Amino acid sequence: MTSSPMVHELGRIDVVALEDRPALSRDVPLDLNEVQTAWPAFEGAFDSLQGRRMMGLIFGGDAVYRLATARLDRDVGNALGLDESIIPGGDYLRLRLRGEAPGLYSQIEAAFDVLFTLAHHDHDHERPHIESYRREGEIDCLVPIQTEG
Repeated sequence: MTSSPMVHELGRIDVVALEDRPALSRDVPLDLNEVQTAWPAFEGAFDSLQGRRMMGLIFGGDAVYRLATARLDRDVGNALGLDESIIPGGDYLRLRLRGEAPGLYSQIEAAFDVLFTLAHHDHDHERPHIESYRREGEIDCLVPIQTEG
């Protein structure tokens, strides 16, 4: 897999390397209605979303969607009783979507289809696909690929 960026009509595609990150999470069935219902409750449990990176990890083989946020220093003790998990690091193909909601959300499935097609031979089936909500109007879609080397 090349590390030079590609451009697709949905956005720029890059290879990025992530580090493993401890997270607080909650698993729900991989069902659009279940996921859409779970997000407001998950986000609403936190005292503030400032500094938080909200992510959805898609475990296709298990039909599980994991709502997650990277653990922050202020999460000491996990007072919310959320699951403790790891956002897996490694190499990922990333397509960054930009736009206005709700249209932006409707592009997520297409972005993953594009990335999965590009990653086909290098796809790492052991790690989840990740949707990372960077800020309002910006979502990174990430598909894991085998680490070169």
